[in-house]
Amino acid sequence: MADPLPPQDGILWRGWSDELLGELAARPRPVLLFIPDPEPTVAPFLRATFHAMPANARLRAQLRDFFPALYVEPGLLPEDLRSYGAGSRWRIAILSPYGFNPMVVFDPVRGDPAAVVDEIATVLERLRPAWE
Repeated sequence: MADPLPPQDGILWRGWSDELLGELAARPRPVLLFIPDPEPTVAPFLRATFHAMPANARLRAQLRDFFPALYVEPGLLPEDLRSYGAGSRWRIAILSPYGFNPMVVFDPVRGDPAAVVDEIATVLERLRPAWE
């Protein structure tokens, strides 16, 4: 992708843009999407999961080397994503590059944020060979 690589200990989060869509059209690959939500029953879990993400070296490696990471505020979600349940039924997902439908969704409310992040890293590692 065109953006510079993130620092070794961080994640480069991108926004939804025409530039990103063009890059994905030229080089299709799944996308990790994170949608923050101020709703009080979800927000603390999302915040904890988001803050746990940079601590996971496996996730950082996948997002640095291969998969793009998107951070999209709820008010900026494209209607297509909303129709799939983005921002209401789910807030963290791996999207297909073909239509941006969710391939895998993750529930941050179910437990330990580090375990949720580890699950995301594991899924990305398993998906990668199919897209290389």
